[in-house]
Amino acid sequence: MRAKLVLLIMTGFLAFGVFDSITSESSLSKEKTGDGDSGYAPDFTLETLTGDKLSLSDFRGEPVMINFWATWCPPCRAEMPDMERFYQETDIVILAVNQTGSEASVAGVQSFTEELNLTFPILLDEKGEAASLYSVQPLPTSVFINRDGEVHHVQVGAMNKEMMERVLAEL
Repeated sequence: MRAKLVLLIMTGFLAFGVFDSITSESSLSKEKTGDGDSGYAPDFTLETLTGDKLSLSDFRGEPVMINFWATWCPPCRAEMPDMERFYQETDIVILAVNQTGSEASVAGVQSFTEELNLTFPILLDEKGEAASLYSVQPLPTSVFINRDGEVHHVQVGAMNKEMMERVLAEL
């Protein structure tokens, strides 16, 4: 009986933690996102799977979705097909920032992107520097940046295409 009670309590704590992380706002706010200019999303430069270097600032003037993810994360894997459709059907830039330091290998990341035929840029955050700039804790986390380079919306947890479209419409 005692073991069942402990299990029930632990399950409750776990459920609350998941619910809280999904429904709470990110700690990222306009006051905390300065890269010298108050209100702007922190800039970063990362290497892509193809060996190019991309910076967030390369896309100033365009709406951007930064998605922090890993191949071992089931919700991350689940949202990728919707992200690809969203990318193909809209004018948003998607920067999929893989948490490479937590991956078994870059080859595994490459295989995953090929398996799903992902065409948006996959950036490799080997040291977690970009994730740290945005105070990313649970994966996936998506950050939507407006054309002025300001953080508009932070989504903790997986998104479907309809959710992505709603946030884009607000940008």
